[in-house]
Amino acid sequence: MRRVAGAFVVFATLCAVSGAEAQTFKSFRDKIFGKPVEDGRSSQAVPKVAHFVSEDGESFIFDSSQSIPLLRFDGDDEVFALTATAGTRGDIIYKNDMGQPVLKATRWGGMVLFSDGRPMGDPVAVKGKADNFQPSRMSPEQLWLHLAKCAYRASRSIEHKVLFNADADTPGDSTITLFADAATVASDALIQASEQSDARHALDGLHEVRFVEGRPPSAHFDNGVLVLKLDPSRGTWGGHVSSKRIVKVLSASFSLAVGH
Repeated sequence: MRRVAGAFVVFATLCAVSGAEAQTFKSFRDKIFGKPVEDGRSSQAVPKVAHFVSEDGESFIFDSSQSIPLLRFDGDDEVFALTATAGTRGDIIYKNDMGQPVLKATRWGGMVLFSDGRPMGDPVAVKGKADNFQPSRMSPEQLWLHLAKCAYRASRSIEHKVLFNADADTPGDSTITLFADAATVASDALIQASEQSDARHALDGLHEVRFVEGRPPSAHFDNGVLVLKLDPSRGTWGGHVSSKRIVKVLSASFSLAVGH
């Protein structure tokens, strides 16, 4: 799983180059983002749901058509819910649930992706339109089967049995998709944690992952139970924490135990 830790950055200025170099750079910028009009906006409209590729080859879909901006990297199952905040000079900064910048959109239409490997940012270009994210439909019976499959997958990775239990007797359609996606993300997080030393030790005492409704979405580990609070009002992807946050909670619980 790729880890998301990034941002959109002001694409660039031409103050550091001159002459033919400046013209070449400007043409490259215009080709990617469109020519800026007088008020600084791009004349090339970026689709609300678009497929992007970075200069370094990282590709992803960004969906800004819904109330909560969403992002998914190509090849990954997890959809990350982002929070849009105002930046300087009219920029929009999109952060993950760890408070880390993931994307930054500038008033010029420029976009740059930040990652652990590219802390200074990686410019991205629009590849084209993409379909918005749609949750998979399933019945209550299918939900319980899905929870069992996620539990089995996680148990194999951490090498002992862990149960996935949902605090929902008669979930509705929207609640079912939220619980199902949260179970998938939790399973992925436990697999990630099993590959990290601090979090791996915390898993030794884990015997249950419990999904409960509540606000705001959160993760808490205590007495061998990982409790994931889900908020149906925030939708399928915004209503639960990310795999990265779950791993952090597990790592922190181990550090706290060692400290005591």
